[in-house]
Amino acid sequence: MNRWATFVTAGAAALTSVLAYSSTAEAANGVCTAQESCYYFNSNTSGSMIDYEGDQYTHHDDYFITGGSGQNQVVGNNAASLYCNMGPLFTCQTYYNSGWSGDSFKTLGGKRVNLPTWLKNNNASSKFYYSGGCSGPGC
Repeated sequence: MNRWATFVTAGAAALTSVLAYSSTAEAANGVCTAQESCYYFNSNTSGSMIDYEGDQYTHHDDYFITGGSGQNQVVGNNAASLYCNMGPLFTCQTYYNSGWSGDSFKTLGGKRVNLPTWLKNNNASSKFYYSGGCSGPGC
């Protein structure tokens, strides 16, 4: 195999591993650090938790990872509360459907909230973004 083919093959393998890593919750370590959205199995940010560093197209491929009630349960359709561990100028948005679609609920950075009744145990995807502190409709 010539050097160019070796280089291309190695580059493709590296890119594939980076894309696989960034598209899942593999970065979750069970510690809700700054710039993460953290979902909990129980209300009042209790029970098992998963921490997300980025947008999640679906919660149905992820599992609550820390000890406590709900550990190893699928996150999709099982979260009851959220800690949006972002600065106050960011918003965490939780969606009813995968793919960031359907009805959604917005939470300002720095807030610990119970998901509203219609979304509790009905979460499917999430994202966070710079909002300038805006949390109402149209943000």
